Amino acid sequence: MSSDLADRADQLYTLAAANAVEVESGAHSRSFTSDDLLSLGGFDDNNAILPLIGYLTKNNLFRTLQYKGKLGWSVRPRDAARQIKGLDRDEKAVYEEIEAAHTDGVWVRDIKKKTNIGDSGMKKAISKLEGTNLIKSITNIRSKAQKTYILSHLKPSESVTGNSFYDAGDLDESFRDELMNLIIFWVRQHSWKEPSRKHKVKKEPSPPVLGAEDKGDGSKKRKRTADIEELGSRPVKHRSARFDPETDNFTQIMYKAGTHNYPTAEFIHAFLADSEAILPTKRKSLTVQEIQGCIDVLCWDEKLEKVPTRDGEWGYRTVRGITFKPPGSQYGDFDDNAGTALTQAPCGKCPVFDLCHEGGPVNPQECVYFTQWLDIPK
Repeated sequence: MSSDLADRADQLYTLAAANAVEVESGAHSRSFTSDDLLSLGGFDDNNAILPLIGYLTKNNLFRTLQYKGKLGWSVRPRDAARQIKGLDRDEKAVYEEIEAAHTDGVWVRDIKKKTNIGDSGMKKAISKLEGTNLIKSITNIRSKAQKTYILSHLKPSESVTGNSFYDAGDLDESFRDELMNLIIFWVRQHSWKEPSRKHKVKKEPSPPVLGAEDKGDGSKKRKRTADIEELGSRPVKHRSARFDPETDNFTQIMYKAGTHNYPTAEFIHAFLADSEAILPTKRKSLTVQEIQGCIDVLCWDEKLEKVPTRDGEWGYRTVRGITFKPPGSQYGDFDDNAGTALTQAPCGKCPVFDLCHEGGPVNPQECVYFTQWLDIPK
């Protein structure tokens, strides 16, 4: 009979564990009521499931808690359940306090207050739990000086560690600003029709990788964090992106109403999640909500504007004539960068490059910039 109970309990545990795992983090974080477990296991009533819950709780595979105003249970990993059996009273008390804090984690100071364990006992218990990989320490953005602990198999909530724009508890302003600039850079390519011309329009440069280690020489105006790749050694392959009202408004031709689907937040997120311009670790952590937050800021700054799409959703396009810092340029006056032979030549930085062709209003034969660059006397 006991063997049959263990087998049925193991089947219930397997089902609960599979349904408790978050897809993104792979952590067991979901809790269950008895009704949830009844539905999950296909049982008829509580009399059939309570013995199984009792067996799993006794063997540390289920943890009892209050959930949705009812008695509930959360799933513990099998490895953790085995390790818990070897804990003494103080170690188990500390573990249960950290477990109760779930994804928010808990400070050592608060654990001491709730368990009444002294400094030496607390230090010993924490050391044992960390050594057996039952808990881990994390950086809390609300108080970096206080050590915060969470179960090893859980992913801390954003309220504790911040979102993708935080690194080791610090707001990574450089990465955030570069990401918003990349959004403008890409949305601009999907916002306006290119003017018809005889020669191929020069493509925008490919953006550099965001999220790589920076080893800059300190010449930048703002601190570059470890999440932004060093760009000083890369050649600048773009012309000036400053707005010229006599040319940019002309070259940015609006699509006819109802004929173009502007990129939505989901579309922009899909581009960024698949873009080689961002390191894989950063790409994976970005969410649609975070990208929507960046888009909202850009709308408030009047760099993007909402437009309806043909599907009835809201899309976004750049405001006509918007200026943007070319992806990969240094902070400050990027036009002063030495660049390459191409960017030092007039064509590489020409503000009316898109209009230049033989026989046109702007043409190579009458280029005043070449005259100035070569210092040819008139």
